[in-house]
Amino acid sequence: MSFNTVGLKARSILSARLALAASLTFLLAACGDSGAGSGGSGGEAGMGGEAGGGAGGTAPGAERRMFVTSTSQDGDFGGIEGADALCSALGAQAELEGEFKAWLSTLSSSVAERLAPPEDARYVLVDGTTVATSWEDLLDGSVAVPIDLDENGTRRTGDVWTGTLSTGEAYSIDDCDGFTSGTEGRGLCGTTSSAASFWTENSNPTCSTQLRLYCIEQ
Repeated sequence: MSFNTVGLKARSILSARLALAASLTFLLAACGDSGAGSGGSGGEAGMGGEAGGGAGGTAPGAERRMFVTSTSQDGDFGGIEGADALCSALGAQAELEGEFKAWLSTLSSSVAERLAPPEDARYVLVDGTTVATSWEDLLDGSVAVPIDLDENGTRRTGDVWTGTLSTGEAYSIDDCDGFTSGTEGRGLCGTTSSAASFWTENSNPTCSTQLRLYCIEQ
């Protein structure tokens, strides 16, 4: 084999190796760009997740519904337990999920003491209309709207047995004998026609008067 032939073969091998090296360099660069792009997209997805988490963190508190009963009766509920049972039964009949208790106080037990408000709760009518933005707002002397929808969403007018002042404390003069009497004595009532303090402390009729009751979800 001549010297020129060997040189040509050597140059051919060198050229082939250079071409292969160039191809590998190009492929590596392309893969690097693709990886960077994917990483960038991943970063954007991460930002989206953060935004979603932020939205979840600012979600409003749970709603707690209030309604006025569709039924009326005198001041004998069988005590607070009987009034609570009435609210529970009416809520169940209207297919309202949750536990409902009576907005009712006696001389020995006030709404402020016996009802346990959940944190960050917002109080609404059964149609979602805001009554109060918190428990403290509910007890500040007034509400945003009258509580005049019953458990079925029907508007009701008239007075309501409460035994409760606008601060959540018990009316201290009379309570229809713990709301077990429908004949003797008097009790405090509110009215569905007012959003001022009269919603829960309006007048004190005789215990034989037929009135409604407020119910509040726990």
